[in-house]
Amino acid sequence: MKKKFNKGFTLIELVIIMVILGILAAVAIPKLGSSIDSSEIAAEDAVIGNLRSSLEVYAMDKVVEDSERSYPTDPFTALDNDLGSTWTFASGNITHTRNDGNTRTWTYNSATGTVQ
Repeated sequence: MKKKFNKGFTLIELVIIMVILGILAAVAIPKLGSSIDSSEIAAEDAVIGNLRSSLEVYAMDKVVEDSERSYPTDPFTALDNDLGSTWTFASGNITHTRNDGNTRTWTYNSATGTVQ
């Protein structure tokens, strides 16, 4: 006498699993998008903070060299490393182009060394 074993899933079980996965994906994708945006903002804030610190170090080096505090006309010359092509400086504005194509801009004043 042979025993019949039903191996595998029924069509209804597979459909239910697909619906559950679809719901999870619908919830997860917007959260992932917002976490990417917040990580880009945090990275930009870190670069600007590093730039402000580098400008102050540059100004203190100028005090030692020339006995006068001065800042560079291009703020990226105060940095030790290259930020890549997504960061630009023109006409007193520092601009970062994000991965989604949006840009964020800060104003640099070379007379006072401030980045806003």
